[in-house]
Amino acid sequence: MDQYKGETYLFQDARSRQAIVIESDSVYYKNTPKKLQLLKHTSYPEIISRYNAFTIGNKNYFAHNGCGPVLEWRNDSIIRIDNSFLHQNQFGATTFVYKNEIYYFGGYGLFTFKNILTKYIFKSKEWIAIQTFGSEFPSLRRDANKILMGDNLYIFGGLSENSKDFYFGQVPSDNIVWKLNLKTMSWSKEGIYNPKYNSTDCYFNFQFGSKMYMISRGADNKLLEIDITTNTIKKYILPSVFNIKSLYFDEKSQELVVVHFLSTSVKTKIIRIKLNTILHNPIQTETFITNPFEKWIYSFVLLAIVVFLSYLFYKSKFKNKLIQHKSILFDNNSQQLQFKSKVIDAFDTNELKIILHLIHNQSEYIPINSLNNLFEQADLSENYSSITKRRENTLNSIITKLSLITGYNKSEIILYRKNPDDKRMKEIKLKDHFIRVK
Repeated sequence: MDQYKGETYLFQDARSRQAIVIESDSVYYKNTPKKLQLLKHTSYPEIISRYNAFTIGNKNYFAHNGCGPVLEWRNDSIIRIDNSFLHQNQFGATTFVYKNEIYYFGGYGLFTFKNILTKYIFKSKEWIAIQTFGSEFPSLRRDANKILMGDNLYIFGGLSENSKDFYFGQVPSDNIVWKLNLKTMSWSKEGIYNPKYNSTDCYFNFQFGSKMYMISRGADNKLLEIDITTNTIKKYILPSVFNIKSLYFDEKSQELVVVHFLSTSVKTKIIRIKLNTILHNPIQTETFITNPFEKWIYSFVLLAIVVFLSYLFYKSKFKNKLIQHKSILFDNNSQQLQFKSKVIDAFDTNELKIILHLIHNQSEYIPINSLNNLFEQADLSENYSSITKRRENTLNSIITKLSLITGYNKSEIILYRKNPDDKRMKEIKLKDHFIRVK
């Protein structure tokens, strides 16, 4: 443990992985206060403790917590690298690095809470607003908690606007875990997290692997572990009470590095805690997202599919009943036509010949000229022209009678087409299911 005095700022050197402590923007040391060195830096707005620390590759960057100025730790010096200005627009923003770029979500500034997403462009040395999409968006908030997994950013909690406590705000009323797909920049709802973890306290948080850890900025002596993959939240007790000013997690040594205010004086100290000394025997394990929207969506979609299939089934059943109700029945045994259980005796011999021929071939189109044979056998003295004319008259008579009996339109009873191979040849068939064979 190393003790030191004054305004302090803690971060981990990306190259050496040593803890760097800056005091009052004038001196710094690495791991021990015995080797104080003069801090060299270019001019930058305000004080370093009002900047957020970022590691990209083997470089350290600092961006003002209200957004705007960006600094780089270079050769043990602080160099300003941006062309921006003090935005003072996103205090308490949720910050993260994605594909080696610095992002700010939400925050408070210019008398309003935000839900905007901004990104620092290293090439132009300026910030830009990033458009996001979705049918719904997170409410305006600051100090939201985050989990970054691959291309997905999860946001929950924080503080939203409160007319009775304008600056400090209140916990969001929706208790929603939001997901931002950083490839498509589209928002979606993951579900409702347990409202018992809603608090006006803000948290320090850090991520290790797929798990996010939260330590209250107050002195409740608890650490929360959230695992999105297993959808669990676990609560652990810290080994002692900490009054934390700042912290970071050293992934290599798997240590929590904390700047701690001593309660008996204005002095502070660095404390290193092995994470695995905390993460045993959780005092509580619960489900994190208690009402997953995705499962509700799947259930709704499944229900919609069942309803739709049921509709199609009953529609088909009703249609079949309707078809049966309006169709004619041919009894093979008695060789009789029936409609609604009554025998049809409205057709003469030639008409019955044609009807029976169509019944026997109703699964396919047949040449209309094939009907001529039915008349030729009856009277060999007729020529082709007169037979064709008699065939047409008989067909028209059949269609008229069937229409009057069943209520179908004439055009629905017999179907015509041209032969696909020889367009000069006309073909004919009964409408499907118009006459059912028993």
